[in-house]
Amino acid sequence: MSVVIETKNLNKIYEGARRRQDLHALKDLNLSIPAGEIFGYLGPNGSGKTTTIKMLLSLIFPTSGEIRILGSKDISSAKVKRSIGYLPEGAYYPDFLRGEEILEYYGKLYGLTGKDLKRRVDAVIDVVGMSHARNRLLRGYSKGMRQRIGLAQALISDPQILILDEPTTGLDPIARKEIRDILAQLRDQGKTLLISSHELLEVELISDRVGILFEGVLQTMGTLNELLTEREFSIEVTGATEAALSRLAEKGISVEDRVGDKLKLRVAEGHSSYEALELCRAENLNLHSVAPRRETLEELFVRVVGAAEAKRRQAA
Repeated sequence: MSVVIETKNLNKIYEGARRRQDLHALKDLNLSIPAGEIFGYLGPNGSGKTTTIKMLLSLIFPTSGEIRILGSKDISSAKVKRSIGYLPEGAYYPDFLRGEEILEYYGKLYGLTGKDLKRRVDAVIDVVGMSHARNRLLRGYSKGMRQRIGLAQALISDPQILILDEPTTGLDPIARKEIRDILAQLRDQGKTLLISSHELLEVELISDRVGILFEGVLQTMGTLNELLTEREFSIEVTGATEAALSRLAEKGISVEDRVGDKLKLRVAEGHSSYEALELCRAENLNLHSVAPRRETLEELFVRVVGAAEAKRRQAA
C-alpha cells in the first residue's frame, strides 16, 4: 500500500515564542500514513497538532526534517496542493452567500470552470447530502449544515488527501453520525483522511490508526487493537446496596454504569475473575454476566498523556 503522507525527523522551533525563549513545538516527528486510511491525530492543546497541519499545508515551514506528500518533497507545488482538501476548525464563510456559491468560488480557485465546475459542485453537494439546501443563504444554515458545506468545499477539487480539523465538534449526535458515515464512505473510495479532534469517541469509532502527541513528541501510534488493552473486565449485577458497593470499591471493584437496578461493575487489573465473582457473591449480588473490558480511546489518551507529564516532571 502506497504511503501518501510521510514525515521524517520533523522539527519546528518558534524562536522567542515563549517569554523570549524558543518553543520547540514539534520534535523529530515520524509519520507514515498509507492510502485509504483514516488517521486520528490526537493530543492536548499546544501539543503540536496544528503546527503539523500547517506544515503539511505549506503554511509554515519546518526548522528541520522532511515531508513527503504523494512521494513528492515539493509539497508547495500546485499539483500537491490540488491533491489536498482542508477543513479548518470553525471554518467561516460569508453568510450572505448561498451554499452552491461558496462551492463555485472555491472551485474557481482550483481552476475549475464551466461544465467541469458545475459537475464538481453537483457531485460534492450530493456526497454531503446538501442538495435540498444548495440555494439557501448560509445565514439560514444550522451548524451541522455549515460543517457539511465546509466538507463539500474540502472535496471540490476531488483531492486524494483530506485534512480535517475538528470535523464534528459542536454537532448533535445525529449530525455527528451523518458526518462520520460520509467520512467512512470517502475512506472506502480510497481517499486518505487525517483527522485532528478532541472528540475521542468519534475518533475511536472511525479511525484505522491513531497517534497521540504531547509537547511536540509522538508518544504512541498504532491501530486501536494494538493500543487498547483488555486487562480489565466488567460484571453486570442487580440487587446491590450502597453499603455493598462501598465495600466493593475499597477492593477495586467500582460502578462503571447504572441503568435502573442493573449495574455494570468495573474490575480493576490485579483481580482474577474468580476473585471478583466471589466478592460479589459475598455481598449477595445477583450476577448476570462477566466480560472482558477493553479500555476506551479516552482512557488510553489519559494514560499516555499522564505518563508523559509524569516523565517531564521527573526530568525537571
